[in-house]
Amino acid sequence: MSMIRRIREVAWTYVFKSARFSGHLFRFWIAFFYSKRLKNVCFIGITGSAGKTTVKDLSASILGATAECYSTPRSMNYPDGIAKILLSVKPRNKYCVLEVSGGNPGDLDRPLRLFTPTISVLTLVARDHFKAHKSLQAIAREKGKLISALPADGVAVLNIDDPLVRSIGEDCNRQVIWVGKSEGAILRLVSARSRWPKPLMLDVGYEGDIHEVRTSLYGKHLALSVISALGVGLAAGIPLTKAISAVAEVRPPEGRMEIVTNENGVTFLRDDWKAPHWSFPAPLEFMAEAEAQRKILVIGTLSDYSLSASKLYPKVARQALEVGDIVIFVGPHAPRAAKAKRDTGAENLHAFSEIRDAAIFLNSLLEPGDLVLLKGSNKADHLVRLMYHWQSPVSCWLSQCGIQDFCGDCPRLYKPMPSDAGTSAEAENTPELASIPLTGSNSERTVMVGLGNPGAEYENTPHNAGYRVLNRMAARANVSWVSYPEGLGCDVAIAGKTVSLFKPAAKMNNSGPPTLQFLIRNGAVINNCLVVHDEMDLTLGQARLKQGGGDAGHRGLKSIIAALGSHDFKRLRIGVRGANETKATSTSVLQPFAASDKQALETGIDRAIALLMDELKNSDIPVSNIAYSDQKTNNAEKSNLHKQ
Repeated sequence: MSMIRRIREVAWTYVFKSARFSGHLFRFWIAFFYSKRLKNVCFIGITGSAGKTTVKDLSASILGATAECYSTPRSMNYPDGIAKILLSVKPRNKYCVLEVSGGNPGDLDRPLRLFTPTISVLTLVARDHFKAHKSLQAIAREKGKLISALPADGVAVLNIDDPLVRSIGEDCNRQVIWVGKSEGAILRLVSARSRWPKPLMLDVGYEGDIHEVRTSLYGKHLALSVISALGVGLAAGIPLTKAISAVAEVRPPEGRMEIVTNENGVTFLRDDWKAPHWSFPAPLEFMAEAEAQRKILVIGTLSDYSLSASKLYPKVARQALEVGDIVIFVGPHAPRAAKAKRDTGAENLHAFSEIRDAAIFLNSLLEPGDLVLLKGSNKADHLVRLMYHWQSPVSCWLSQCGIQDFCGDCPRLYKPMPSDAGTSAEAENTPELASIPLTGSNSERTVMVGLGNPGAEYENTPHNAGYRVLNRMAARANVSWVSYPEGLGCDVAIAGKTVSLFKPAAKMNNSGPPTLQFLIRNGAVINNCLVVHDEMDLTLGQARLKQGGGDAGHRGLKSIIAALGSHDFKRLRIGVRGANETKATSTSVLQPFAASDKQALETGIDRAIALLMDELKNSDIPVSNIAYSDQKTNNAEKSNLHKQ
């Protein structure tokens, strides 16, 4: 497989990319010469850090009400996409509306060689693509190229409320239709209101009159897109009243404050195309003002922020908790967001590193009347799969597929993936979840979670050390395992205390969600949860108790930390490294133990059980890296393990 993968990488790097570049270059020159036939087409160029696609769709509706108009499909705003679009424009089209992106320095140069705008729109300048441009001023200069490209009789539609945009307009020496709230706006936004379930409505001032504008959009921040499109209509000579009528039925673009209501009564608010941090307050405000039975916020990967991720995500989590009844973070930064759970004690904050786990959890709690915000970066998260999975089970849960488009038309969405083979079907059968606290000390129920992989082929591997310890404890107590939707469990009595043993049914890397479900089922709290797992830093025969800490690269622990939203639980680390091995040269945790390791392994399991019993007897004493002393297990301690 590694050789095949290497061949693919070489082919992609040296063959396919070169072929694609040649294809793009060829298409560019074809479009360049073809554009000479489009002299009678009025081109409208739209750029800005946000709102471009909505302005494009609204403008196309306004212009299309009077003459033939062609516009950018979806968000094909990159240079090669614009070349493709131009090849589809017909000389008979009176208008062509083009959305133009300036994600990198020089991005506008090639498109502006293909067309000359008659009307240019610049919505706003913000921190989108800040990493590429290094400053807001550089972003403004790049986007300002669309305004500079206007001919002498061209018209710019500009946001008067944005200082950088206003500066561009004041220096452009072209006719400007100013839009916004500030004094001097030709189209002045007097008021905007959008409170779910009602759509966005505006009052717009123009030439001394106030006009009411009805839309099918959601979110007051989209008022800028509406008045910018009305400005395009004015620039094209279309009466304002006619333009207002044309925007009333335009639906939101996919993934931009798009409302999707299912027949089962759950409403999804999709704002999952991109998620620069500076844009987060707008959907948050909408959710705060919305009228809904419950408000659920699902947040994926954020971009374009100045804080470190370890500081940003807890901050965003705290903001979301002020608005949402339930807040769920998804993706690689979810454990960072979970830190806010320790700070606030919020039991309605959940974090999942894997989107599949989030989907299972979300499906278990959705009810009719819920309003669910999906806010993330599509290329990084593909959060829309959460909505599709609610409608029908999704098969593709790839975390980094590299596809920019949404998942709806992807053939992989419902096609079983090879990597799914062997995944426990029980993971989908989640129990009803009750809203109970998972922190505090109000429960005496102790739960020991043994980590491992289900399946006979994994029984004798290092990764299943947690399973083995719990299996030994259950065997000594002469109890049988009981099957639950989330895994196998049983109760034993140790030192006069009831202890629940639990083995998650999911693969090691997805241990978190079933563990959370089992804790909820048993009314247990994090303080009384102890996780038993393999540890490559310790040699065979060693065992060590530890209170809290990070995951140290252990993916099972990582999943549990994300699901519980806390790392303040005890761990029993079971050594699985051979005595003559270093961590760097140790065998895989999925390779079976050698026969020569059996005695040391058995000794380690006995020591681990003795250490667990000592901990239960002295549970009022804080645990801090307590190691088992090198002594034989006391047989009297073994006899204290009885059947419940």
